[in-house]
Amino acid sequence: MDTPSYQIQPASMGGLINEILDDSIKINLRGRLGVFYVKKDLFEHGEQVQPGQDVEFYFSYIWIVTDKLDYDLSELIGNHEIQPCLTGGSIIEVNDTAAKILIDSDLGTVAVPRRWLFTDVPLEVGQNVEFYLSRMQVRTENGAAAQQA
Repeated sequence: MDTPSYQIQPASMGGLINEILDDSIKINLRGRLGVFYVKKDLFEHGEQVQPGQDVEFYFSYIWIVTDKLDYDLSELIGNHEIQPCLTGGSIIEVNDTAAKILIDSDLGTVAVPRRWLFTDVPLEVGQNVEFYLSRMQVRTENGAAAQQA
């Protein structure tokens, strides 16, 4: 796999909390762009989120890589601002229309359409990937980030 001639940039994304599970949260991305299952640790005030709330975060396209790096995920798992963090993972499922990625450090999974993956090789289970992801926060009704005490 060649190094891309361009840099993958994170974009502000939105989603809807669909379900609260034991220690994770299911988020449907806006525009039917995918589904996240993430640990509550990735949320500001993770214990206070509820189904039906809108969330915002940074996410990027996914790039297939041959060599897995030692990603610094402190921005994701610490109590930091919402900043994009280069994150790794691996493909755990792939079909004709989508791929499912296991996010490093067991932070969750993301299933996205194949058009979200940049590669010049056929997709296969076990391939390493990298992408940008940030902590997540609930949006208030007026569109601003929720400020909870």
